[in-house]
Amino acid sequence: MVAVAVVSSIDLARAAELVPWTGAAPPGFTLPQFGAAPGSAIALASESGEAILVHFFASWCEPCREELPALQRLAERGHPGIKILAISVADVDAPLRRLLDATGVTFPVLMDRDRAVARSWDISALPSTVILDSRHTAWLIVESDFGWDALEPKQLTDRLTSTRNDLHAQQSLVTQGGQ
Repeated sequence: MVAVAVVSSIDLARAAELVPWTGAAPPGFTLPQFGAAPGSAIALASESGEAILVHFFASWCEPCREELPALQRLAERGHPGIKILAISVADVDAPLRRLLDATGVTFPVLMDRDRAVARSWDISALPSTVILDSRHTAWLIVESDFGWDALEPKQLTDRLTSTRNDLHAQQSLVTQGGQ
């Protein structure tokens, strides 16, 4: 029983790092995909029907390098309705290639060479992950490395649904109170 209590407290501590998004709605983007054919790009607007973890990182960021394998394991555990889009910020091809080869990352990695997308999303720390729902509404953010191994994909989708339902309930109360 002690082990269960310790594991539960670790999960709660890590989950506490996922906080509600309070910024403005993040803008869409279209970025080139690393390692794809020249001219290949992914537009956020084309990614539909799934919650998306938009993960900002860089190969020169030590916590980022340590976190990528955990994100890959999260992707491998999979869950219908979750997708990871990683955005490499101000990176150079050779070190990024070495990092992706070493970590075995299989989810799309996009290139934000001039930091324009990171700036437009008000990302000030790397790594940072913004969690969007299937309509691309930002709900949660973590502005540091995160223990993705401690989070089951279903927990994440449940948390998204819970956050969305809590917000709708609050809006409903405000509307009813104002009538």
